[in-house]
Amino acid sequence: MAGNSPAVLCQPDGTLGRSSAIQENQSNGTLLNSLALTSTNIDFAFSLYKELTMKNPDENIVFSPLSVSTALAVLSLGASNNTLQEILEGLKFNLTETPEADIHQGFGQLLHMLSQPGDQVQISTGSAMFVEKCLLILEEFKEKARELYQAEASSVDFQQPHEAKKLINDYVNKQTQGKIKELISGLDEDTVMVLVNYIYFKALEEVLLQQPISLR
Repeated sequence: MAGNSPAVLCQPDGTLGRSSAIQENQSNGTLLNSLALTSTNIDFAFSLYKELTMKNPDENIVFSPLSVSTALAVLSLGASNNTLQEILEGLKFNLTETPEADIHQGFGQLLHMLSQPGDQVQISTGSAMFVEKCLLILEEFKEKARELYQAEASSVDFQQPHEAKKLINDYVNKQTQGKIKELISGLDEDTVMVLVNYIYFKALEEVLLQQPISLR
């Protein structure tokens, strides 16, 4: 996703100063938080699917709701006021029932659980934000993005689009172990930020055969 809203990265106030450390999945409370997040993400998934099918009624649609919601949640770390509210409510969170800090903590716990190594299944997920070098990225934002979402934020010179495209594609290629070689084919000259999310999934064939999937 490419955007032209750098202000959300440069807010001196808002969520960036709040404490929301990741906790291990060692308590019922933590598990319930993750389950609540999963339920909300299902609502978001169906809502997004409805929008996509309305715009593309004759096409097959494949997308990862977790990737979309995680990327937007990372972005919300640097937002405030109406922008923050619109992002989180767009993700189907009820802010009167779920504090913002709990949302970020829930995402952190879920991503932490998904990243645990397994004997037959390997999942690696993460986000990265590439921002025009003339814009200031607050260190506090970088720390929270890395701590909660395993996300990186770095400066890029988008006035050199070829080099910027190569930098982003090389990053995704490395994180997906060569499975996605060219995520971006071109960049608009007005681009000031690119936000990406990747998922690398590898499983033994017998695991896939044991889990039938119905596609409609």
